[in-house]
Amino acid sequence: MPQEQTNKPTLDRETLERAISDQQCRRALVKAYGFAVWILIYLAHYFELEPADFFPELIAALENDDIDALLVIGFRGSAKSTFISTAYAIYAALEKPHLYPFIVLLVSTGDMSTSTIAAIKHELENNDLLKEDYGVPAFVKVKGVSWEVRKKLESKDDWQARNLLLATGVRILARSRGQRIRGIRHGAHRIKLAIGDDIDDLKSVATQESRNATAKWWRGEVIGALALQARRILVGNWLHLDGLMARMKDSGRYHVLEFPLIREGVGTEWERCTWKAAYPTQEAIDKKRKDMGDIDFLREMMLQVVPEDGQDVLPEDIQYYDDPPFDDGNYLATGVDLAISQKESADYTAAVSGEVAWDDGETQIYIQPFPINRHLSFKDTIDSLNEIRKLTKMSCEFFVEDTQYQHAAIEELERRGFSVTAMHPIKDKRARLRVAAKYIKHGTVKFPRTGMKVTCPHCRQEVDLIQQLLGFGTEKHDDLVDALVWLILGVAQDGIEQKVVEYV
Repeated sequence: MPQEQTNKPTLDRETLERAISDQQCRRALVKAYGFAVWILIYLAHYFELEPADFFPELIAALENDDIDALLVIGFRGSAKSTFISTAYAIYAALEKPHLYPFIVLLVSTGDMSTSTIAAIKHELENNDLLKEDYGVPAFVKVKGVSWEVRKKLESKDDWQARNLLLATGVRILARSRGQRIRGIRHGAHRIKLAIGDDIDDLKSVATQESRNATAKWWRGEVIGALALQARRILVGNWLHLDGLMARMKDSGRYHVLEFPLIREGVGTEWERCTWKAAYPTQEAIDKKRKDMGDIDFLREMMLQVVPEDGQDVLPEDIQYYDDPPFDDGNYLATGVDLAISQKESADYTAAVSGEVAWDDGETQIYIQPFPINRHLSFKDTIDSLNEIRKLTKMSCEFFVEDTQYQHAAIEELERRGFSVTAMHPIKDKRARLRVAAKYIKHGTVKFPRTGMKVTCPHCRQEVDLIQQLLGFGTEKHDDLVDALVWLILGVAQDGIEQKVVEYV
């Protein structure tokens, strides 16, 4: 077949160099190639290194206006913010004002919103090529429009630190996480392009409440303020398995791009490096890892969710089951973490049950769905544990943390005929989890595919055993993990520990 003929001008290094001094050439190239060439012509000073492997994919997604919900996760220093919050925001305002007359940039703090607008304003005021080709929108003395005239034409409010109004009518506004967005209009326009850049930070993902607040703000304030046919772009990193980026990815609504520094596959780290110009040798990668530390390197460069103190259980460590065996010889073991109080500030009482079975001579613990995790009085706690015993035909064993505060509950359970083992905490929580984690990694402990999320009937807060387990150290509550650990360590006392150690 004959090669398809196009009217596109030739694109090579010589043509790009000529475009720097030839306005007609610049405009022809931008018309033919869009954002991919626009960024090389007008913002070349941001990109002095040879491009990363993933730049073409990122540029293509940004250029595609049909992708109305885009989520970009990239390693620190990958230029994702430069591409999106600076370059693409300017490009959209100057090249596509008919599509995006009202652009809002959303960041984590007020200081960040000011600096984000400052970067855009600096280019509009000082970039010679932008001034020559776009004129007045660049806020400079072009075509006889002086600064003094502009002050009279545009209100002082339009020039404040987080609010730009271009002479073409495009407004660029910056707001920080949690600020009111709903109801904001620019003349007749609602928001047509919303860019969220690093909205999550380690502080905002530290608790369930703050994560819920951020997600509620994004879904309610931000998305609720968008026009019909609007576009939204989220850019950031994986900071938490339940953070905003993770929730939006899980929604299935977003086109997702992920760019770690080192991609999976065969070969050395450097051979799999996605930006070799920035990291030209393995030594450069190793230096970055040493400078950042292992945890921050995994989180910021490899896009892995890691708590501050390290992650004891990884998603790939967890094995799931569809149907437990229900053999006659099984028994039901329950780990209990007591918190006898109904105050909202108190910890939750947690109880996690597991059916203990023997498969080819090895002990298996099949964690049961719908664990207990809520505020309970002393009486309600005893009644709830009794319900566990009544609802099964298997024999039941309860492993309950024994401290001075909880000992009365253990005595009451014994008085009522429970088979209960007092568990005496010798080490701290993380040390105990690390022991229990061996059984999870080995596959001795298996989890149901559903039923790990439960909702407290009093406060209506949803809690998730898997989430608490994977995010141990970052979650505000860890009651379910405590109960799970007592269950595993309690069963281990019956003789599975040596067997598992042989496999570790």
